[in-house]
Amino acid sequence: MTRTNIIGLIKSIGENLPKAESRVANFIIENPKDVLSMTAKDLGDASESSAATVIRLSKRLGMESYPQMKSMLFNELSNDQIDGYSDILADESLKDVREKLLGNAYQALSDTLPLLNEEIIEEAIRAIEQAEIIYIFGIGSSYLVAQNIAQKWNRIGKTCLVIPDTHNLVSTMITTDKKSLFIGISNSGETSEVLQLMKIANKNELETMSITQFGKNSISEAAAINLQHIRVNEPAYRGAATVSLHVQFYLVDVLFYTYASKYYDEVMNHIISSREEIMAYSDK
Repeated sequence: MTRTNIIGLIKSIGENLPKAESRVANFIIENPKDVLSMTAKDLGDASESSAATVIRLSKRLGMESYPQMKSMLFNELSNDQIDGYSDILADESLKDVREKLLGNAYQALSDTLPLLNEEIIEEAIRAIEQAEIIYIFGIGSSYLVAQNIAQKWNRIGKTCLVIPDTHNLVSTMITTDKKSLFIGISNSGETSEVLQLMKIANKNELETMSITQFGKNSISEAAAINLQHIRVNEPAYRGAATVSLHVQFYLVDVLFYTYASKYYDEVMNHIISSREEIMAYSDK
């Protein structure tokens, strides 16, 4: 069974929960061992909510039922899992910096793993395989993720376009007569430019896919296919996204290598051909 960090998931969406679900979430975070012996009604009463609210929270966390959530929580507590997220402080030693960054990256990747649903990954792979043109858009650090996607799939024969000028991108998307896919990337899931492009893509009958953080957000709700990673609470004053980029790149790698495995011979032929041409070009 894939390990799920229930407490990590709850913390990642805590500030976006309705009040009643937030009370249940806080009780679980503060009393995880007590929850293991509670029914949904017990937990609802203890958190001044209801059994129905407990069940809604379980569903929001991607669980089929409250008992499944308790089972995952039991596994988590049994493994003595440690929350690896920690920030860099003033005058940190090199040893502390590298260990904290490694711990943050490991924790984020481990927390993202259970969110990579096999059916959704397969759906995303089919959409990419069927698309004749793939448009990819992201702003800031998400632009780096967009470039990463394009670099990977362009090498194996897919036509991927990353167009930072939104007016040019809209004109290109709505005038092509080829089967197209639009991939919108936003860590928050609320980037206005990405959301507007997603709506335009839907209006013009392009297939749509989103890459966002876990939880309910506007962009994932607008997309037909939703890929999500753990929400990483990086400090607002940090100069650049770090852990969030790790998890987005990891998600893209899982998608790419699953795609490459499924279409192995075709992918390898493209990689070998492109490598040969690049080497021949470099020798001139």
